[in-house]
Amino acid sequence: MSIQPRSPRALKAELLLGASLGFAMLIGATAAAAQVAQVPANAAVSVDEITVTAQKRAENVQDVPLAITAVRGEALAAMNITQPQQLSLIDPSVRFKQSLSSSASGLTVRGVGTSSFSAGIEQSISTVVDGVVLADPASLATLADIERVEILRGPQGMLFGKNASAGLIHFITKRPRLNENSGELHAQYGERGERILQAIGNVALGDTLALRLVATHNERDGLIRNVAKDNVFTDPQDVSTLTLKALWRPNDDLTVYFSADRTDNDTFCCSSTWRKVTPGYAPAVTNARYGIVAGPKNLQVAANGPSQGKSTAQGGTLQVDYDLGELTLTSISAYRSVKREAFYDGDLTPVSYVDVNGGAGKTDWLSQELRLTSPIGKRFDYVAGLYLYHSKASSLIRQRGQLSWIVPASNGAVVPIIPGAPLGTIFETSTYNDINSTSLAGFGQVGLHITPKLDLIAGARVTRDEITLDYHRAPTPGAVYIPGSVTLDLHQEVDNTNLSWRVGPRFNATDDLMLYATVSRGYKGPGFSGLSAATAAADQRVQPEIPTSYEIGFKAAFLDRRLIFNADVYSTRIKNFQAQVSDLTSATYSSRITNAGEIKTRGVEANLVARLAAGLTLTAGGAYTHARYADFNGVQCYFGQPKIAQGGPCSAPPASPTSLDGFFNAKGLSIAGVPEWVYGASLAYERSLGANLRGFFQANWNWQSDINYAISGDPGTIQKAYGLLGGRLGVSAPDKAWSVALYASNLLDKRYAAQITPSPVTALNPGGYVQYFSPDSVRRVGVSLDVAF
Repeated sequence: MSIQPRSPRALKAELLLGASLGFAMLIGATAAAAQVAQVPANAAVSVDEITVTAQKRAENVQDVPLAITAVRGEALAAMNITQPQQLSLIDPSVRFKQSLSSSASGLTVRGVGTSSFSAGIEQSISTVVDGVVLADPASLATLADIERVEILRGPQGMLFGKNASAGLIHFITKRPRLNENSGELHAQYGERGERILQAIGNVALGDTLALRLVATHNERDGLIRNVAKDNVFTDPQDVSTLTLKALWRPNDDLTVYFSADRTDNDTFCCSSTWRKVTPGYAPAVTNARYGIVAGPKNLQVAANGPSQGKSTAQGGTLQVDYDLGELTLTSISAYRSVKREAFYDGDLTPVSYVDVNGGAGKTDWLSQELRLTSPIGKRFDYVAGLYLYHSKASSLIRQRGQLSWIVPASNGAVVPIIPGAPLGTIFETSTYNDINSTSLAGFGQVGLHITPKLDLIAGARVTRDEITLDYHRAPTPGAVYIPGSVTLDLHQEVDNTNLSWRVGPRFNATDDLMLYATVSRGYKGPGFSGLSAATAAADQRVQPEIPTSYEIGFKAAFLDRRLIFNADVYSTRIKNFQAQVSDLTSATYSSRITNAGEIKTRGVEANLVARLAAGLTLTAGGAYTHARYADFNGVQCYFGQPKIAQGGPCSAPPASPTSLDGFFNAKGLSIAGVPEWVYGASLAYERSLGANLRGFFQANWNWQSDINYAISGDPGTIQKAYGLLGGRLGVSAPDKAWSVALYASNLLDKRYAAQITPSPVTALNPGGYVQYFSPDSVRRVGVSLDVAF
């Protein structure tokens, strides 16, 4: 493996900064102990308690026997976290896996996640907003008016809806406040055209009813410019949301909460650039014509196809809570709908190979949850409920172009790739899918308090899934099929009944030390590939993904709650792992979703919160993840990987024995997109600057080790280790009626790739690579203003 060294200056700066902040993280407990003696006994220096609903009931996060990170909305705002993709800033075990579209991108927890273009495959990490599971997690485009976020690591399907086989992210928004008329305004302006506006109003309508209106607008310039189209940005962001909430509490026993929202998102999430090109082929020839230099810092592209994406998400939720004596009956009803489209230049050049690649779709879903919750504190407590979910996802996947290219033998001229096809012939393949999914479940969790210190907690969920696929492909008038495509109509069905569960003890050694251990069997339901069926007999079914996880951990408070320290160790094995692979048995080199085999992950996670002094707080966390494929056949070989005949693992595809491509079993390789080591630290300080002024400061540092984005272990898809520094400095009124702050993200302007992939078709640019950048891949410095009234 060839690794390019960083410059000594850059390496020294990163090591010094990382070491200093890492040192601060490690000495947090010592510093807290040293300063306790200097702080008056009545000073407010203990760490604030956070109440969570991770087990469908309100509990102190330190009492929950789960690996969970809970952060208030104020902390998200202080770290300028405005999108779910940035959650790794508060939990190192959470990463965002970038793909070619927003619907195919998603979060990973402990190295496990889903990246798929198929509407028939759901995410392994469930995204939940106010108790409602999102069938399309990417529809949550921006974060505003957040009360708190709860990140639950490991299988969570027992209590939370659909497909939380690897973890769950729960966003709890702020509810209307009774007997209060108030408002909040937030304005933010930063580099690269970043503009964020938020307006929140709370209105009391009598003593029992209140309304809350939230309006937001997030806008920024793109990172990537298309020099073939007058340097236009290919990836600007423009997101607007409007949310209306109502809370009615006619008496102490009944609470009714309603919310309705709409998000309009004009954003193409995943514009790419060339990281490496091969001389003589179209990318190298056209880049030279436009003065583009391929490389890790390249933010330019020359392409004649579109870079466009937009989506509309809307829906409503009705939650009713009714106290039946000591029991609480809860009903959550929801309906949501998402429309989206994203099309891009598939060959990333001005040459017409595939100029239009991507798709469009519409997903509608409804859910109904009914549960009964007993009070906490008695010898036996429980949560039990029923859940119904139904969705319909209709999607289009389209590739269109002339299948012409520049190759070394053509000496810079454009030539047809398909023998006998005249130059200028339009080729197109369009596939339509309708996927209907229905899920019924009964769930429950019990807590048996065996002794005052020892509890046994057990939960189970019985789920019934029924899913159908209607697949259609027909020729487009005026176009020719891309070779390998045929007219096709098929209907398939898949169903499954599953029992998922979790069991384990919780031991309260002292009032400030809790130990727990759990064994969990998770569940991710069946689905369909629906990407590249070659015949009506092609089986598109994908069987359920089943994780089994073992975890032990503790949660501790020291020094009168001035220091909170939590840690856990886990081991997870996932059978029938659902993954997208290259279908090398097809002459079109298409992709399909399959049960690829097994994966194993194990690791250690730790986090601490230390109140070093009044107004001074250190938060830190780290994780080690050992994630490997235990069995994963059908992985596409990387360019130059030795074939079996050469003593290597790579087999030539049966459909094309002389192909540059091949496939092999990735057993033993690291799971793509998972760094082994990650850590983060944040230091926040605030103090009075006089009778009418308060000052505050916050700095955060996040670091990750090398990461390989390819399943195959391709040495060309490695992103070297990097760290991101951010912060905030400002002043406010003592009661926070107003505040002004300077903020910075990626202050060191570290250019990193959020994804690196080989050229889509090896023969068209052998040894070439493309890369995708996160919005946080560049420095952004700006100013923010907040007013509350």
